[in-house]
Amino acid sequence: MATTRVPVCRIAATSLAALILGLVFGGGVAHAQNAAAETLFSEGEKLFKEGRMAEACEAFAASNRLEARAGTLLNLGTCREKLGQLASAWSAFKDAEVRAKDPKKKKTATERIRAIEPRLSFLTISVPDESRIDGLVVSRDGVEVDAALWNRAVPVDGGRYVVAGRAPGHEEWSTTVEVDNEVDKVSIEVPRFKELIKLAPPPPTPDTPPSGPEPPTIDEPEPGAPAGMFTPRRKLALGVGAVALVALAGGAVFGSQANGFESDADALCPDESVPCPDGDRANDLIDRGKSRALMANVAFGVGTGAAIGAAVLWFTGRPPADAGVAITPYLGETTGVDVQVRF
Repeated sequence: MATTRVPVCRIAATSLAALILGLVFGGGVAHAQNAAAETLFSEGEKLFKEGRMAEACEAFAASNRLEARAGTLLNLGTCREKLGQLASAWSAFKDAEVRAKDPKKKKTATERIRAIEPRLSFLTISVPDESRIDGLVVSRDGVEVDAALWNRAVPVDGGRYVVAGRAPGHEEWSTTVEVDNEVDKVSIEVPRFKELIKLAPPPPTPDTPPSGPEPPTIDEPEPGAPAGMFTPRRKLALGVGAVALVALAGGAVFGSQANGFESDADALCPDESVPCPDGDRANDLIDRGKSRALMANVAFGVGTGAAIGAAVLWFTGRPPADAGVAITPYLGETTGVDVQVRF
């Protein structure tokens, strides 16, 4: 069997090359990251000297996110303290104290912590047991507050805060609190949220219409059932017929009055060839009789038209079940057909 030997010196050279490449490229990433953090740190120092504290704090905070260092945190804490953000400054100094390896930096951080702590303001979000609903979420300025921080005094910067809460099936709640910059203690209690009104679900809509015959309507009787005699058109015919009766009755009354006036005039002046001393009165009676006769004619005309209209409405408004013409042939002593009209 043939055995292949690789010189030991070649293996060592290959491993050494890989190690060098790893150090070069790995060290390049770390160096680039440190350079970016250092650039932001230098910018923060420049802005701090110019008195642009808010921008300086942003630069220090960005540098610390890239590479957390005790020196950066000390500068960030000092910057926050200058802006009156004591809780943020205290937190930065606490982080610097933990990270500092230089005794001088650690001492500086400890001194600043002791100086700021008596000046801190605190906010307590109290959540009583009766307010703790399943799924309850409490937030401060839109950021969820961990349940471990409920009922605890937490250092906060001075300012205005919106405390809110929500839970499934309940109305949302929120309130606004003001906290002073120094030596202030504010507590806010989260109430028990009101439950939302639960509406009953609508009944399910059937996919198919219910079986069985539909109930009959008034105007459309059920097939096979006797139809009503008084259809809507026949009811109208009755109304028109009533008008016809009133008009005909009025015509009769006016006609009777006209005849009475004419009879009274004839009684006053029976002979037209003989001068009548009551001629004026007789003429007045004749005029009144003519007026009553005209009114009688009009009333009779209206009554006759209404009667005809009522008859037409009655015949044309017959129920479908009753209407029709039946023709029945018959045989016997004579042959013919029997015609029956139903209406």
